[in-house]
This record gives sequence, C-alpha cells and structure tokens, in this order.
Amino acid sequence: MKDLQQRKYAKLILEVGVNFVKGQNLIISAEAYHIEFLTIMTEEAYKMGASFVQIETEHPSILKARIENGDKSELENLPSWIDQKYASMIDEEWARVRIFGPTDPDMLGTLDSERLAIVQRAASITAKSISEACGAGKISWCVVAMPTPQWAAKVYNEPASAEIEDRLWLEMVEIISLNEVDPSSFWRDKGARIQQRAEILMNLNIERMHFHGGGTDLSVYNFENAKWIGGAISNVAGRLFMPNLPTEETFTTPNANKTEGHVKVVCPVDVLGRQVEGAWFEFTAGKVTDYGADKNKDALDDFFAMCPRASYLGELALVDSSSPIFQSGKVFQCILYDENASCHIALGNGYPMGVPNGLEMTKEQRDEMGVNSSLLHTDFMIGGDDVDVTGYDSAGKATPIIRGGLFVI
Repeated sequence: MKDLQQRKYAKLILEVGVNFVKGQNLIISAEAYHIEFLTIMTEEAYKMGASFVQIETEHPSILKARIENGDKSELENLPSWIDQKYASMIDEEWARVRIFGPTDPDMLGTLDSERLAIVQRAASITAKSISEACGAGKISWCVVAMPTPQWAAKVYNEPASAEIEDRLWLEMVEIISLNEVDPSSFWRDKGARIQQRAEILMNLNIERMHFHGGGTDLSVYNFENAKWIGGAISNVAGRLFMPNLPTEETFTTPNANKTEGHVKVVCPVDVLGRQVEGAWFEFTAGKVTDYGADKNKDALDDFFAMCPRASYLGELALVDSSSPIFQSGKVFQCILYDENASCHIALGNGYPMGVPNGLEMTKEQRDEMGVNSSLLHTDFMIGGDDVDVTGYDSAGKATPIIRGGLFVI
C-alpha cells in the first residue's frame, strides 16, 4: 500500500508540482534517508520522458563536520562550479523539486551560531540566481515533504520510531489527498478554486490589509492593482506549476516600505536552524523596529544581522481555518505545512511575479517601487480564529476578508 501511495505522490509532484514535460531535465534534492522515494521519483520521471534526472542527497552530519572542523577563514568559500550549475539549470529550464524531511531536525540549533551564519550567508549568496529564477517563474519548482522518525517525533512529542513515522505519513496522505482515485486531477481542481479566490482579491484592488485580534494589530500595504496568486502559477513558457504541495494560500508581494503595527506569531518557526517560539514584531515605515521571542530570540538577532533587508516584508499570504492542516490541530514543525494552516507574512525577499509588471522590471526598478530584495525569506504565521482580516481600497472602503477564521469574500 505504501509503495502505491508513494508512486501516486511521485506522479502528483511531477504532473502538477512541476508540470514535467518530455525531454526536460529534473533535479531533486533531499536527505539520503529518502533514497527509496528518490528512486521512485526517478523511475516515474524517466517514464514521462525525462532527458536526465539529477539526484542531490544530503546528510546533516556532513554540514556538522564542516561547521565544527572547517577552517573559519574558508567557511564562506564555495566552488565556482555551483554558480555554473545554477546557470545551466536556468538556461536549460530544468524542473526543480526539493523534499523536506530531516533526520536530525534540531541539529542546526546545536552548532556554533557564528560559524553557521557564515556558511548560510555564503550559500544564500551563491543560490541568489536560482532563487530569483524560481521567483520569476523561469523554471518550474516544487517543495514537498517526506516523513522521518525524528521529524515525526517532534510533531507528536513521542520517541522516534518506524511506527511514529508511519503515523505521520498517513496524516500526510490525507492532507495531500493521495487516497483520491486521481490526486493530480484533484489538485488541479483545488488549484483552480484557490485561483478564483485570488481573482476576487485582485478585483477588490485592496490597498491596505488589516489584521486585528489575538495580540495583533497590523496593516500591510499592497501595490496598486496588486497581483494575488494561488494554486498553480505560470512559468515563462506558459506552463502551470504548483510550487508547494500541499497548498492552501493566496499570496501577494506587498509594498515593503509601508508595513505598520504589531504582530504576534502564532506558532513556532524554524529560523536559521533554531526553533523560535512566541515571536512578535513591531513595524514602523515598513521595517521591524522592535521584536522579541519567548525562545531563541538570538536566532532572530542573527537573521536580521545576516541581511539588512531581512527586516522588511516580502510576502503576504491568506489562509483560512478550512485548511485541512489547520483542522488537524497540529503544528507540523515544517514551514511547508504550517504556513498552509494560517495567514502568514514573510520577512525577506519578495516575489516579482506578485507585482504588476514585476517580471519585466529591472531589479533597480523593483527596489525603487518597494519590492523587497533580500538573501533570506522566512514565513511567520499570524492568523487564527481570533484574528480578523479586513481589506481597504484607496477610497477607504472596508471589505471583510476573514471573520472567525473563515473567508467571507
């Protein structure tokens, strides 16, 4: 049964996630623990006519060895062929799949934060070209997840075991709808419904989105004729792909220079490998001017120190409590799942595709307009049943968007 479910999952990722086409190249990255699923994905990709499938496997102990034993003066150095690899992927329009599923989800939090920050910053700089290509729709990409005993142990607060991993997998099967006869058809239909919501939001031409309740009083400002995106999105070749599976969000790129107010983060967030709990932010003229956390505030200190534009918004996303992830009542300790349970904001880089004519603009034009550009992009969940969302147009007309946790538009 599990093998059949995993094959349906692989086909869903290829058919809907990246909308894979015959003759295309594919790169899949994951921890080595997931080699069996990586093999299944490779088999299905070649059945669909893949030209070449590249597998990139990782293991947390490799990074740990570098952080703990590497010469500090060399930690920021990466080989030039990585730049060449990313350039080839962009030029040749590869499809890219990233699989979340850590075998040691707390390891980064045990490492020297200064040395880790050097490595992470260097990696972010090197990956800037491929990140921008993904954000501009130059390549199709999708982020998914596969369970591990250690990740499942964090979700259920129980000892790691094969049984607890299977328990998480069965929950994921329900959320990803792998028990549907045709999961790909199901997600295409669901994506279309999310897109309809995005079109409604675009027609409202909301200038300011106000979040109020549960310790939050926040105003996020949109661009005129802001583009709202949800479900499947189009790459530059005109093919639809779904960057996240599962997905429940409808998002836009806000004006980074105008956010005002106070926001309370409603669930733990992984920041540079450390789990931050009870976070809050105060915004003035777009920038985080004060912040705190009940646990691991130092991770936020390092986050803001890594990039000066990390203290500005790059994304605003709406999710209501009809989400099956929210309905599960769980914190999945995985941003892919947790961001699709709640409205959220992202500190850091903004998406050009969320801005009118953003893909045609130069970086300098986007910067001048107020589209944030940063090495980082981290989501923070801010929604819930006690947080109402109201949209205001340029004339000040109010439109209820979310009440009691549910969309009312």
